[in-house]
Amino acid sequence: MTILDCSKLEIIKADKEILSSIEFDCGDEDLNEFLLEDSFSNIENSLSKIYLCLYDGFVVAFFSLSADSIKINKKLEINYPMYPAIKIGRLAVHKDFQGMHIGSILIDWIVGFCLELRSDVGIRFISIDAYNQEKTKSFYTKNLFEELQPKKNKNRRNVPMYRDLCQK
Repeated sequence: MTILDCSKLEIIKADKEILSSIEFDCGDEDLNEFLLEDSFSNIENSLSKIYLCLYDGFVVAFFSLSADSIKINKKLEINYPMYPAIKIGRLAVHKDFQGMHIGSILIDWIVGFCLELRSDVGIRFISIDAYNQEKTKSFYTKNLFEELQPKKNKNRRNVPMYRDLCQK
């Protein structure tokens, strides 16, 4: 395995011009299609913002962020029906860079971004609809996400998960 020099990673917000000139393959057609085709309309319609992770100028990963709200079934200090969240819509690592902890580095960056954003906007959670695969759920669990309603998720394509920004 190649050792990654994390100081060379750069995260930028993508626009349509940048997205029209990149190549990317994470090994999952749905995620590739989202970045290379669907992301344009998401940006244009203000549905999400797309961020690229570059390594020496090469796109090694991407993620999308949008506003969300989630219903938490556990008791919190303030009982609201829904709580403000930032949703990770998509997150993928280029197939040549998988297994190098880039996904976890991106999660750490997103957490820091959300904590900084909280000084201006109320955000309690980060949410994601993870693929219902053991490897994917395990990745998010290792990054401190919990399943919402685990008993209802067995036969679903995606599993709603969340991370509480008020817990360490």
